[in-house]
Amino acid sequence: MVITGYARRISASLSPSQVIAPEVVAGGDPAEIAAHCLAVVDPEFAERVRDGDVLVVDGDLSGGPGAEAAVLALQAAGVAALICRGAAADLIALGERYGLPVLSAPAAVPHLAEGALLRLDLEYGRLSSNGVTWSVTPLEAAALTTVRRVQVLARMRRVVEEEGLAEG
Repeated sequence: MVITGYARRISASLSPSQVIAPEVVAGGDPAEIAAHCLAVVDPEFAERVRDGDVLVVDGDLSGGPGAEAAVLALQAAGVAALICRGAAADLIALGERYGLPVLSAPAAVPHLAEGALLRLDLEYGRLSSNGVTWSVTPLEAAALTTVRRVQVLARMRRVVEEEGLAEG
C-alpha cells in the first residue's frame, strides 16, 4: 500500500487540543471541524491542506484526552498520513483504528519541506522524498486493510464531487 501526497509542515509538538479545540468538536459539524483543524498553531492550515496531503510534524504528538477527536479532525481536513519525530502509543493505535497512519521518522522530518511530494510505502516501511528514502515501521496487516478502505472511500468521494454525481 503506497500513499503519495504533499507535505504540510507544522514545526511544533502537538497535543490533541492543539489539533482541534474541544468546543469545536462539541459542535459535531465535520466542515467546522476541518476548518478549525490546527488553527491554534497554524491559522492558515485549513486553507493549505488538500485531500491526500501528509502532515509532517517537526515535534512529538501526545495522546490522552481528545486524541480520537484529533485523528478524526485531521482526516476531516484531508490529511492521509502523519509523519513526526515521535508519537504517543494511544495516538498511533487510534490512527490505525481509523485508517490514518502515524509514522515516527525522526531522521526524515527535518528534510521534508513544505509542499514536497512524499511517497509512503506502508507495507514495506519506506518513506521517500526528493530521491532520498528513510525506513519507518511498516503497518500491520489489519492497519493496512483499514488504510486501504479509508483511501478507497476518500477517492470515491472525490470522484462523486468532481463528476457532480451528488447533485440532484
